[in-house]
Amino acid sequence: MAGIFISYRRQESTKDARSLYERLRGEFGREGVFIDLEGLDYGVDFVESLGRQLEGCQVLLALIGPHWLTAKDARGRRRIDDENDFVRIEVRTALDRGIRVVPVLIDGAPMPVTEELPADLQRLVRLQALDLDFKRFDQ
Repeated sequence: MAGIFISYRRQESTKDARSLYERLRGEFGREGVFIDLEGLDYGVDFVESLGRQLEGCQVLLALIGPHWLTAKDARGRRRIDDENDFVRIEVRTALDRGIRVVPVLIDGAPMPVTEELPADLQRLVRLQALDLDFKRFDQ
C-alpha cells in the first residue's frame, strides 16, 4: 500500500492533484503514492478500496480548494454534509485511524472554520496546513 494518499475534489482540484501526484511519484515511486485516478480498478467497491489503501498510509494530503467546503451535489446540498461523500469518508477515516492528515490549501483557499464542518471532520481545523500555489509548488 502507498504511504501517501491524495484526497481531492475532482470538480476543482484534479489538475493540482495530478501535478502533486506526478511530483511525489518521482520522489517516492508509483507504489508510494495513491491517487484514485491511478490506483483503482473498474468494478471495485470504491469505499472498500479506499479503506484498504488507507490501511498502510502514513499521510493523507487533503487538497482543499476554494469550493472544497461548498461544493454541491445534484440536489443543491453541500457534499461535505453527506456521510457518503468520498472526500469526507477519506478524511474521516484517516483522522479516525490516527493517520497524519495535512490540509493542503490550493488557489488561495482558506482553512475551513470549525462550525462549517460536520462534527466528524472538525479536528481538521487544528492541523497545520500547507499553502500550495504555482509560485511555491517546487518547495
